[in-house]
Amino acid sequence: MKTLNPNRSWILAIGLILAGCQTPKPSLPELGARFEPKNVYRAVDALPGNLQRVVLMPVTLSTPDLATLDHRNQLAKILEEELRKTHRFEVIKATPEELRRGFGKDAFSAGEPLPADLLTRIQSAHSADGVIFAQLASYRPFPPVAIGWELRLVTADQGGTLWSIDETFDASQAEVARSARDYFRGHHTGASELADPQSDLRSPSRFCRYTAQTVWQTLPKR
Repeated sequence: MKTLNPNRSWILAIGLILAGCQTPKPSLPELGARFEPKNVYRAVDALPGNLQRVVLMPVTLSTPDLATLDHRNQLAKILEEELRKTHRFEVIKATPEELRRGFGKDAFSAGEPLPADLLTRIQSAHSADGVIFAQLASYRPFPPVAIGWELRLVTADQGGTLWSIDETFDASQAEVARSARDYFRGHHTGASELADPQSDLRSPSRFCRYTAQTVWQTLPKR
């Protein structure tokens, strides 16, 4: 009778323990509604022909402790990258340093009182036709990830709102998860989805890219 190698016995035992500890990952049914942003305002169906250069303002936070500086910078970078991909207009980035020098403040949200000359000075400095204000309205970086955006595009000369959106994307909602999964399948560059289809829903940066692409697609067409 053959005697089982003691080292192999330990390996088999550990494998059985680990297998018992693993819980099956919940699957998301393919069939079902997909999420579509609803809280969107468009003053026009198509962007004006003279709206060619738009300044993207630094991202603000709805509350000071909503996200760390690193997280805010990472999400803001993704938001900017996805805006440029739309090719709706030339995107110029306003920096916190620029605003601090001119107005003593790093960033402004569209919902707060603005300096009377803010838009005219931005227009003059960048030859801008429009300005986009961006705020991270909500953020949950741990699963289920959730990200909320409040964005507004205004004309630089008169400050009239051409477009705005106030939307929260919550991966715990099946409609959002399905839409995000559809996006990941079309834009995925790694192997994680093959091993775990839900992995992108647990990544704040990858989920942010889905949300950014979705909100910018609601801009008026060119």
